[in-house]
Amino acid sequence: MKTAVRELIAFLIECKAVQFGDFTLKSGEKSPFFVDLGCIASGRQLTFLGQALGRGISARFPDTTVLFGPPYKGIVLATAAAQGFAAHSGRDLGVCFARKEAKGHGEKGLFFGHKPAASDRTLIIDDVVSSGGTKIDAARALFEAFGVQATGVLVVLDRTRKGHAFTELPLYALVDILDLAGYLESQGDDRGRLLRRFYEGD
Repeated sequence: MKTAVRELIAFLIECKAVQFGDFTLKSGEKSPFFVDLGCIASGRQLTFLGQALGRGISARFPDTTVLFGPPYKGIVLATAAAQGFAAHSGRDLGVCFARKEAKGHGEKGLFFGHKPAASDRTLIIDDVVSSGGTKIDAARALFEAFGVQATGVLVVLDRTRKGHAFTELPLYALVDILDLAGYLESQGDDRGRLLRRFYEGD
């Protein structure tokens, strides 16, 4: 396991952004872990995560010109990612955000921030991918509003199980379930075995 992945997992656990236990997900299925990136809520923590996301953009989506943050956690993450990317590469990216409901006053509408053009290389930034439905909705909203085809999706954690990978758009996750399992096993933590069983669908 790469040092950067190991350090990111340790950070996510320390911040309680990844928690272990017996959880019921929105889908109704049981899970031995839960992801809540809302726990990353200080300047130092957001700087660390933004730097990790910035490196992910450079490694997998280097031609990106605009970041899109879906509501609500994606707004914070896209902001942190833009800052991290600028610090890492010296290049500035536009950042576009969306509300869940259109605003009827002031800067009216659903979108705010940098409005992408059809020629932009627009990358969706979000916290996790499970079914991928919110990512598909985000890509559709971008196309309907701006004629923009999203070039891919960057998330902090891919929690999809074996045989359920998100394939509708190019996806890169900084961490996945098997990374988490491997990290726990390297610490002598039996919860790593539970995560592997969850990933396999047992």
